[in-house]
Amino acid sequence: MSAAESPNLRWMTLLSLVETVSLVVLLANLATVHVPQVASVMGPVHGFAYLATIATAFLLPLSTRTRLLTLVPAIGGLLTLRRAHRSPSDARRPEKEWQR
Repeated sequence: MSAAESPNLRWMTLLSLVETVSLVVLLANLATVHVPQVASVMGPVHGFAYLATIATAFLLPLSTRTRLLTLVPAIGGLLTLRRAHRSPSDARRPEKEWQR
C-alpha cells in the first residue's frame, strides 16, 4: 500500500485542514475584532493540529524531504499532502534522496 492510498493519509488531510482553518480564524480575528476568547480557544487547536500533522507525516512511509515539508509553518501539511498525492512512488527513498 503506497502512502497515497494509506488510511493514515486521511488523518493527515483532516489535520492539515484543521491547521489551515484554525490559522485563518486566528488571523481573521487578529485583523478584525481581536476577541481574546477566540485566540485562547483557537490557539491551542492550531498548535495541536500543527504538531499532530508533523507527527502523522513522520509515521507515514514518506521520503525525508516530504516529511520535512510539514515543518513549514502554515502550509506545511498542505505541501506534504500535495507531494504525497503527486508522486506515490515517493515512499521510502532515504539513502539517495539527497542526490536529486
